[in-house]
Amino acid sequence: MKNLNTPIRVLIVEDNIERIDIFKVWFPSDIWIVWVDSAGKAIGILRRDKGDVYAGIMLDHDLTERTTTNADLKLCGRHVVDEIIRCVSKHIPVLVHSENHDFSPVMVKKLEAYKFSVTRIPMSRLTREKLNMWIDDVRDIWEDFSDID
Repeated sequence: MKNLNTPIRVLIVEDNIERIDIFKVWFPSDIWIVWVDSAGKAIGILRRDKGDVYAGIMLDHDLTERTTTNADLKLCGRHVVDEIIRCVSKHIPVLVHSENHDFSPVMVKKLEAYKFSVTRIPMSRLTREKLNMWIDDVRDIWEDFSDID
C-alpha cells in the first residue's frame, strides 16, 4: 500500500520556463512538482521511475527550447508518449497542455488507445481552476489506487 502521507508527485514535461513559473504558482503546496525540460530527460526519468511513482503527468509536445544534446533536438512529446505507454501504470492521468494543434491530438489519441485517461487543454486555455479540477481527479485516482496497492 502506498503511504498517503507522502506528497503526491506530478511529472511535468515542459521546456518553457514561463509556463513552469505559472505551474509553480498554480499548484497546491502539497503537490510535489517533478519538472523535466526535454523529451530525452523525460524518457530517462520514466524509464528510471517505472510504474506508479507519479500521480499525474503533464505533457507538452514541442520540447526543443532547452535541449542539451543533438539527440534531444530530434525528440518531442510523441516520443515521451511512447515511453509513458511502456513505463507508466494505465491509471495515471495525463494532461496534454501543448499548443501544437497538429500533434497534440495525435498524442491524446495514442494514449487513449492504450486506455490512459487523458485531458487536453492547450496552455492558452488552461486556467488555475481547470488545472485544480485536473489535480482533484489526480488525487481521487491516486487515493483509489493507493487503497488497493
